[in-house]
Amino acid sequence: MATTPVTTDRADTAARRARRVTAVDRLAHGGFIAISLLCLSLIGAIAVFVVTEAWPSFAANGLRWFTDGPVPLDVQLSSAFSDGNTSLRAWPAVYGTILTTGGALLVAFPFALLAAIFVAEIAPRGVARVLEPIVSLLAATPSVIFGLFAILLLAPQIDQHVIDPEKADVLAPVVTLTGASFLLGLIVLAVMIAPIMIAIFVDALRAVPVAWSEGAIALGCDRWRAARRVSLVAIRPALVAGTGLAIGRAVGEAIALSMASGSLGFTPNVLDGLYFFVEPVRPLAAAIVDYSEGFDQAALRADLFAFGAVLLLTTAALTLGARLISHPLERRLQGRD
Repeated sequence: MATTPVTTDRADTAARRARRVTAVDRLAHGGFIAISLLCLSLIGAIAVFVVTEAWPSFAANGLRWFTDGPVPLDVQLSSAFSDGNTSLRAWPAVYGTILTTGGALLVAFPFALLAAIFVAEIAPRGVARVLEPIVSLLAATPSVIFGLFAILLLAPQIDQHVIDPEKADVLAPVVTLTGASFLLGLIVLAVMIAPIMIAIFVDALRAVPVAWSEGAIALGCDRWRAARRVSLVAIRPALVAGTGLAIGRAVGEAIALSMASGSLGFTPNVLDGLYFFVEPVRPLAAAIVDYSEGFDQAALRADLFAFGAVLLLTTAALTLGARLISHPLERRLQGRD
């Protein structure tokens, strides 16, 4: 049977369209590669710039940079601005970052996990539809809003109902106790990072095959036990990734902590008992904001960039660590190990 001209034309048209689609795909592929390389180049350039600007501070102090000293941190930074002093012992700021970030994570993670289980597994559909936009709204709220809420509403309550005036007078020669403190910074950070973890955990829980939970329920588990024994095990990579992302947000938070943590380069003393929580701190990111007007002075500029370099390297390490931990879990859950 001879091939008709119409059939030949249709075949030629289809071939031309296929070639055009292939060309567009190649162009898009090349464009995505170029954008990815550009992003990597920008990240690398930023890292090199920050470390280069910070190097004079590290070079002048060595490993002593991470220790504490007899001179308060705020006095050291003020001296770097006024006198060009290159000596810095930054442990109070590092310690403040560890305290606020670690405390916020200890508070936010269990709350976020339980809230995600409730929204994804237990809550009625109507309730879940109301809660999810609220969680998204909280995750997108600017940090300065949380800072204003903390300093205007919560700080006076802590000052009036938690701090004993007599104890405050005893500690006054060492540090001034106010509502703006480590406790308030911890609360602010916990409220800020919890919605991020909830949103990630909820999406992960909903990606778990329904048949897995139904199978557990069919074997006699209630919904809570099925979620705990099946769903949580399945989303372990998402738990690690979401927690790493939240820690990265907490470590780098500046504005809210500058407003809520007391903004004083002080090292809270656990021997002070419960008053340890109402003593002020100044994390690394908050210190950068508080002294940002002194960037023109070379010594202070190097110190502040050193704070930024520590934050940058810490965030990179957390991201890489979360990936290294979650990748084997993903492979195991997919049956590739």
